Amino acid sequence: MKTRLFQAALAIILVLSSFTVISCGGGADDPIPSTTPQLTTSQPSKPATTTPSTQNPSSATISSMSQQYTVSLPAKLDVVIPPGTLNQGTQISVSDIPDLKAHDFGGFVPMGLYDVSASHQGPFNGEISLEFTYDPALLDASMDEADQIAVAFWDEDYLAWKEIDFQLDAGSSKVTVKTNHLSLWSIFFKEDKYVTSTLPGFTIYFNKNASAPAIGAISSGDPIFEYASIVRTGLYDAAKAYSELGLKLPEHTRVYIDDWGAEKEAEWGWFSKNIEIPVTYIDEQELHMVAAHELFHAVQNQYINFASMSSNRWFMEATADYAAAHIATSYGFKEPLPYAYLKTSVGSSETFHMYQSAHFIKFLVDNGYNFKELFEGVINGSGGALASLNTYIATQGGSLSDIYKNFVYSVLFSNTVKTAPLEGNIYNSVADITLEFDLDTSKQASQMINVGSGYASKLMGVSIISGKDSPAAITIQAIEPTSGVQVEYILIDGQEKGPVSESGPLTHEPVEISVKQGQYLYFVVTNNASANGYVTIVIGKEIDGQLVYSNSRNAKIYNGYFVVDIDFVLTANQPFTITREAEIGDSLVLQIEFARSKNDVLMDVEANVSGLAFSDSAGWSDEFEPVFRQKYWSISGGDQQGSNATITIPQEGRSIAIFGYDVIIDIRNIKDNTYSWGGGASVIYVSASIVD
Repeated sequence: MKTRLFQAALAIILVLSSFTVISCGGGADDPIPSTTPQLTTSQPSKPATTTPSTQNPSSATISSMSQQYTVSLPAKLDVVIPPGTLNQGTQISVSDIPDLKAHDFGGFVPMGLYDVSASHQGPFNGEISLEFTYDPALLDASMDEADQIAVAFWDEDYLAWKEIDFQLDAGSSKVTVKTNHLSLWSIFFKEDKYVTSTLPGFTIYFNKNASAPAIGAISSGDPIFEYASIVRTGLYDAAKAYSELGLKLPEHTRVYIDDWGAEKEAEWGWFSKNIEIPVTYIDEQELHMVAAHELFHAVQNQYINFASMSSNRWFMEATADYAAAHIATSYGFKEPLPYAYLKTSVGSSETFHMYQSAHFIKFLVDNGYNFKELFEGVINGSGGALASLNTYIATQGGSLSDIYKNFVYSVLFSNTVKTAPLEGNIYNSVADITLEFDLDTSKQASQMINVGSGYASKLMGVSIISGKDSPAAITIQAIEPTSGVQVEYILIDGQEKGPVSESGPLTHEPVEISVKQGQYLYFVVTNNASANGYVTIVIGKEIDGQLVYSNSRNAKIYNGYFVVDIDFVLTANQPFTITREAEIGDSLVLQIEFARSKNDVLMDVEANVSGLAFSDSAGWSDEFEPVFRQKYWSISGGDQQGSNATITIPQEGRSIAIFGYDVIIDIRNIKDNTYSWGGGASVIYVSASIVD
């Protein structure tokens, strides 16, 4: 966040300018065109009307709508109001502000700051003209004057400068802009240390004093000139490739190359619509791709304004990365896709995740979807990018949920997607949940799997163990999936990604498969719904009883003020069946039944609640933190502190046990080390009974 101060118009005005610079992203459309200067040999013609005289040329009151008015700062700025533009009685003025305000982009310095204001509220009836007078002696006579000047206004809504088009009259040393926006206006001149290089559609400004890395053969004798040449080639190739694809390109883009420090990254300005490329890149291919990536943001801005770009940031970065790697160049992605990508929604705008979504865009193209049609179909669609992508795929006869499911499968179990090297194997390094199933002793196991919203996935791995070499038949099923959840099972020999022995979709209908010692059974759970989803996977040789139940979840508790991680394991001495499993409010609700037998039922339960934190909606500052005051089992014999308890159901008598696990939370003031009440929740509720 950058904060700037300036004085304005006879009084000290403090403006907090909160302009977020996002590397390689952003843009803004405005009713005024963007940044292409135009050269003219004469001043714009004016109506043949009389400009009223005034004792103060810097202000005027519109007394007649049939006349043209001019307010002036002599030799600096003339504001020309054509007839009928402002309502009668409107006061308009222009003032010179001595404390100049720097632009957000490098290469230009402010040469004048002016406040143009009017008492008129609401839209004008037309445009007014601002005629800035400049001193040509301050410019480089060997260069086009238009390439050495910029004009911008201060946008009060976004607290940032916006460059606009202008006409330049070299004979009268004036630049003219037409606008219906009154605000702070400034004229900027190119810094002497900047050298320019041009090509169709671009003016490149680079700091001749910048210390650029030596990349390749330095034929010019100076690395900064070679660096600029590489950027120029990257822009030329990218513009040519995008144009040949039929994409819209801006008429003109200014590009700046300089040393802004080690932390600076390339960016396309949301408001200036210029490209800035720092001298921090040391590889020619990467420099080409950076230029192509930033130019594609300018392409995106030809279709939608910066607000739409910002709200669909993931799609902007994903398509820009794909275009740079596979359209403007043939270099391919520099970074492989990490397996952890699959845990988060495709549409997430987390810093690195949105760039990684370029791999999903490539998967779509590799599966027959035309990039230009896909890009324009989404960017011209209504609603968010993910919803528009779903609509576009549907118009092509496809299903985004099925494509995403296939994408996840390809990442995990094939080599068609460029993935990061495995540190171990899929079971140990990638699976979110791992279990062992002993063919010799296990009868049944079940596991609830929670999965994030908006095209995210989870992976559960089951290691098959046995003292026998012969295969055994087991039954698998996915029960009570929430809307949007899909499950695929994959059976693999050994610990590698493949080859796959068997795979297929899994629903509530039991599927019988044959497994043996050393195999791994995986369950891929995907969710295309807008809300988090869950499903319970059931595995067993018999589906009417099990000895162990486990559940791991991340939950919001106590009116959603806190988030916790909850791991729960129930182990019984007799088989039981699950009659109900659901998340209701703060609690995991579990109802189980045991068949009546000669022996009492013993249940060992263990609950681990950790990772306590405020939820996003809690609104607490960093001066406070939530802490556990108590964690205990609530059972019929009284509260039992700690994580473990043993519950007994006698065969004689009531034959039912109801128990739960509760947490009490305090809020700690870190500074004062004081505590106050935070809340409480019952995170586990179990009803176990013996039935005849």
